[in-house]
Formats: sequence, C-alpha cells, structure tokens
Amino acid sequence: MPFKGSDVMDVKKEFVLKALDRHVNFTELCREYGISTKTGYKWRRRFVNEGYSGLAEHSRKPLNNSRGMPEPASVELLRIKIPRPSWGAKKILAICKRNSKGKYIPVRSTVERLFSRAGCAGARRRRKAETGIIIQQRVVPEKPNDVWTVDFKGWWYSRNKEKANPLTIRDEFSKRILAIDAVEKGDTASAKKVFVRLFEEFGMPRIIRSDNGPPFANALNYWGLTRLSVWWLSLGIRLDRITPGHPEQNGGHERMRRDMKKELQGQIDGTLGEHQNVFNEWLHVFNTVRPHEALDMKAPSEVYKKSEIKFPGEHIELKYGEGFKTRYVNDRGYFNYDNRRVFVGNPFAGYHVGLKAGVDTPMEIWFSELLLGKINPDGWLVEPEYNNVKVVFKS
Repeated sequence: MPFKGSDVMDVKKEFVLKALDRHVNFTELCREYGISTKTGYKWRRRFVNEGYSGLAEHSRKPLNNSRGMPEPASVELLRIKIPRPSWGAKKILAICKRNSKGKYIPVRSTVERLFSRAGCAGARRRRKAETGIIIQQRVVPEKPNDVWTVDFKGWWYSRNKEKANPLTIRDEFSKRILAIDAVEKGDTASAKKVFVRLFEEFGMPRIIRSDNGPPFANALNYWGLTRLSVWWLSLGIRLDRITPGHPEQNGGHERMRRDMKKELQGQIDGTLGEHQNVFNEWLHVFNTVRPHEALDMKAPSEVYKKSEIKFPGEHIELKYGEGFKTRYVNDRGYFNYDNRRVFVGNPFAGYHVGLKAGVDTPMEIWFSELLLGKINPDGWLVEPEYNNVKVVFKS
C-alpha cells in the first residue's frame, strides 16, 4: 500500500468513509488509493461489522495448520501408506475413516502434504484435457481475401491505466493490415463492431484464421464455436483454427505483431485515443511505404484488392433449401424436434439450424454450410460429424 508520509490507519478511515458514499465509484476509489477492489471490500466490510477497530491489522496466522496434525494420526497414515506406495490419499483416508471410531481424521489435502513431506507422495499423472473439434482449412491463399488472419495482443497500459490490447486483422495473401484497433474490451461485441466496419469497407473473406482463444473460439463448445465465429459462419465465411501450441501456423501474423511490438511498445506516452492515432500511422506506413520481400519488394497496398464478396448486413436469415426443415435455436441453445428438446449450444442462439433426414439414417443437423452432426435418438443429442470438416484433436 503506497501510503508514504501518511498514517496507515488514518488513510483506512478516510477510505471507508468515502466508500460508504453510494455516489462514489468504488473501483475508481480503490484505484485512487492504490489498493485492489478485494482489499477495498475487505476494509469496508470490517468497518461495517467492527467499526474502526476492524481496520487494524489482523493476524495472518492460518486457522488450520497441517503441520499441527497429531503425531498418532501422522504415524497411522504413514504406516498404511509406506507399504502401499501406489495407494493415494483418498484410499488411505477411506481406511482411516472406517477404523476411526471418533478419532481425529484430517482432510485429504492435509494428508497429501504429509505424504509429500515424507517423500512418498509419488508422481501425479496429468489428466489429459478434454478433446474437441478444431475446424481447420489449411488453405494457402491464391489471391487477396482468400484468408484473413486475426488476433489480440495485450502489451501495455496507457497513461490513464487503460489497457492497450489491439485487435489486429490482416489479409494473408497481400500482407495488408486491415485494422489495428485499440478496443476497450477483448470481447465479442468489440470485435464484431470492428469486423462490421471492415466488411462494409473491404467486403468479406472466404476464410478467417485465428487461434483457439476467446472471442474467436471456445473450448467449452464441442465445435469450438463462439457467438462471433457463429456469426462468421452465418455470413458464409469458413473458419480455420491453428493447432494449439503451433503459432507458426499463423506465422505471418505473428511476425507482423512482433514488428509492431518492437517498434511501438513503450514508445507511446498517452491515452488510449493517442495510442490509436499512433497505430493508424504505423499501419499506413506498413501498408503503403514498407516493401515486403514476399511481394517482390512491393508494398501490401499495391497488391491488395477489395473482395468481390459483398457484406449482406449484420443480421441475415439463413436459408437451407429443398429437403431441409428449419428449427429456431432459443436463448438456452435448444431447438425442438419431434416433441423433444435438442441441445446444440448457446453460440447458435437466435439462429435457425437446418434438419435433413437421410434414408434410414439419423437426422442431420446443419448450420449454414457446416454439418454439425446427427441426432442420436437414444439421448436426443447431436453427435458431431467429422467428415464435413478437417479436424485435429488436442494431444
């Protein structure tokens, strides 16, 4: 707490009195006093419950001390563990509880720490992460707007403590940077606003390549989709995800960001708006002045041309054609079929999916041009169909 030249208790008293004023922005107040909001809430709560005495420093001694386990309990646990090194704390605790008869029984974490200190914990196996579909196109662009690449990169804070987290978008073929936007938040709404502007100005690409992080992808959705990427699909844009841990698959974008970081990080002393002005100037020089070896020393703007795929508008109604039935996905990610509720996920909320019945095969579920899978009538779930997309699994 940077309270130089001040009595800490006086500062705390001053803070809590201001914090009780409902007209005061609590987050800004904490920032003014150089403390976290967690600390601010703690001080205010203690003041309300205990008065000024509650602002005094409390003892940091833990309420429970694992090293204070009664010696007989430690001996008993180790007596069971040492001859059976493959048994974990959970099994050994179950045995102790079975034979406890009212005796002291520690919690599992305490037992694990005891075994670790005694050198008989053993190596813990890492549980593999759940695997999901990573949609990949692995296309080498042959002309402008075949592939756009996109990424966020948070580097520094402005003079006003605003995070400079620019959204960078470029055309893979021509190397032209289409946007460097210092958006206030790295969420779907902020990113979508930038893409609407670019689609209106340049048209749309065939494919958008990104990493597997939000707001472009979401590991909790089986297809790795988010509201933003579902919107791209609804416009007919295909997705291309890089393999986790392989940034070289988006190497051109990584190189551009590295150049931007090298030339700009720590060089801008201003607000977020002033950062944006510098970003715009850097983008202009990169696109129109700087020669690029991969373009025979031409500048990206000499190669880039606007897309022939026009932007139809932010909101469109999907059409599936003959042989399809359409179903609306509600705000909880369900659609109705045969008097049953079928779940596809919240990213599809507000859109229509297409249902196509095969000959003696389960019902297919489509979203725009993407085959999501087939309905399993046993559990009324959508089982993903891998033949429609190139997929890889996380190792």
